Amino acid sequence: MDYLSGIIVHTPLWVWALFIYLLVRGIKARQPATVQLEKLLIVPAIFLIWDIYDLIAFRPPTVGTWTLWVTGLLAGAAIGYQLINPKRIQPGSEPRSLQRPGDYSVLPLMMIAFLTKYVFAVLTAISPAAMAQPGLSGFAVVSGGVFAGTFMGKFMHYVRCYAAFNRN
Repeated sequence: MDYLSGIIVHTPLWVWALFIYLLVRGIKARQPATVQLEKLLIVPAIFLIWDIYDLIAFRPPTVGTWTLWVTGLLAGAAIGYQLINPKRIQPGSEPRSLQRPGDYSVLPLMMIAFLTKYVFAVLTAISPAAMAQPGLSGFAVVSGGVFAGTFMGKFMHYVRCYAAFNRN
């Protein structure tokens, strides 16, 4: 138990703040809402920036690493894009906004993505040699890309819906 409490105590405060923010956002996403595009970009931007930071700070800057990440990003974007049903999206009443239904995929996706990134960060801190192993490092790179891509894919589909409404 001391080991686990040590991990929790040594987790930076910004990580806990981010966890609470994502939890609240995920819970709110379960309700239908009118949402501005800028707000829809926040979560994808968080995971994209966090993942790029992890790549730069903790992974070898090789073509292979970036290829794995981009592959995960594109796969995730395809998944995220498919999670949005454009028939359920309506134009919003506010500028640059959409009326979206409740989204029950946001909370579990964010919690799984956060937990995955947290576990890899803990492993990086306590066992850099383990995270240097190609299989584990590759999995961290690909999974980070998939999660960032999933949120980006959802956002891109929202933007596409918004653009379609504004063409008419």
